[in-house]
Amino acid sequence: MKTTLFRRVMLSAAVLLAAFASAFAYNDGLPRSTPEAEGVDPAAIVQFFSDLDQSGLEIHSIMVIRHGKVIAEHWWAPYGPEYTHAMYSFTKTMTQAAVGFAVQEGLLKVSDKVISFFPDLLPDVISEDLANLTVEHLLTMSVGHKSTSYAGSGLPQVKSFLAAEFEFHPGTHFAYNISASHMLSNIISRVTGVSIKEYLEPRLFEPLGIKDIAWEMDDDGHNMGNGGSHMRTSDMAKFCIFMMNKGKYNGKQLLNSEWIETATRPHIYQKDPNGPEKDATDDGGQGYGYQCWMGRCGSYRAIGGMNQVMLVFPDKDFAVISTGVVRDETGFNNMVYKMLPSVGDKKLKASKINLEQAISGYALKKPFEPTAAQAKSETRKYRMFQNQYGIEKVCFRFDANGNCQVTLETAASNTNLDFGLGDWKLRQTDRKMALVRSSYPNTQDVTPYYSAGICGWTGKDQLSAQSLSFFNAGTTENFRFTFDGDKFKMEILGSGPNASNAVLEGVNCK
Repeated sequence: MKTTLFRRVMLSAAVLLAAFASAFAYNDGLPRSTPEAEGVDPAAIVQFFSDLDQSGLEIHSIMVIRHGKVIAEHWWAPYGPEYTHAMYSFTKTMTQAAVGFAVQEGLLKVSDKVISFFPDLLPDVISEDLANLTVEHLLTMSVGHKSTSYAGSGLPQVKSFLAAEFEFHPGTHFAYNISASHMLSNIISRVTGVSIKEYLEPRLFEPLGIKDIAWEMDDDGHNMGNGGSHMRTSDMAKFCIFMMNKGKYNGKQLLNSEWIETATRPHIYQKDPNGPEKDATDDGGQGYGYQCWMGRCGSYRAIGGMNQVMLVFPDKDFAVISTGVVRDETGFNNMVYKMLPSVGDKKLKASKINLEQAISGYALKKPFEPTAAQAKSETRKYRMFQNQYGIEKVCFRFDANGNCQVTLETAASNTNLDFGLGDWKLRQTDRKMALVRSSYPNTQDVTPYYSAGICGWTGKDQLSAQSLSFFNAGTTENFRFTFDGDKFKMEILGSGPNASNAVLEGVNCK
């Protein structure tokens, strides 16, 4: 009897271990725990995921952090933990950290005048406002320019920024200014002699175990201080924990806590100059710190376009990290806020809820209903009439299961697109061809990147397909291929209310 009991215990342990290994097959090095052990009711997390699903928001990943540990996580297929994701303006908060390190090392002060870093790019006449503009004004988006659009890229844009007309005195009005963030990247390069990415590698990325980060550059080779970074959700979580722990990671103080405290408190307000917006129903008027936003419920956040976000609650030592294509930031935040009453100070008894099982089924909605294959184990090739893309031939290769690889041939190169029949098929690509709503390449250290494709037969002799770019989240390409005897039509369908379609035609190659 004891032997039987022992076997049952060992079998149960093996099953649990296998489930754990499956859930965390990608080893990101982050510590993990259960919600109950960290004082969080798992039912609130289950409800949060259900709310997200019911809202229709396009979520790509979620990580929930408590006391520096991951207590819940999920990726919406085809996205997964091993793939990097565009960060957009989330990058700005990492730019802030670079400035913090430079201040810590005595390379600059936030009170330093911006003109002191660019003596070679100054306008002929230096206004009083330009002379008074400081690094801190760049950090807090309180530059005061009449316009926040600047001509050029690289050093020409720096020159345009310095020559811009002021409407307000620096430090008196908030205006979202992405070029102010990129000015910080240029300043880091000037005081360190290296790019901001190179500067952060030994100080931040390596100590945090952040690998394979890609960071786009301007025309003069400076990493974009305002965006352009690409990393995994787990990398966001590591940076989040670094911020939550006030510059400490794995027991080592990397950046002084005073800097983090200063960076994550409001320095200027967006709507009411005297303080946060009262009775607010969104988070747009709660104040701005050093390249990060203040929010309701005592929160702050690093956020990029379409809600690449870490939403931090310092008083609760709690955070939510997410990637996706979310255009309702307020709606997302409100769903996070609903969890807060369930974040307590004491450990909870183990729940009967199987959290992993409860949230594991969420996936990106597929654009096509399952269909039978109308082509298997065959190749079709078409010669295209003259078109704006320079596509000379289109080749279809269908495998035995009906999955399809489409090759677009031009005089300069071939571009391969993979589509799974009824399911996502992933591939790496370094494509150069720009189509409608292009999943554009970037030749500066960020390709190849992943894309995912899916297809379905939506009519007799009509194959529809969709391609997602992991490099540029929010970029979707839709295709409709019509086979009519020897005739062939390829439609590239734009996305969005003002998008246009392109129609290419050809004939069978015999």
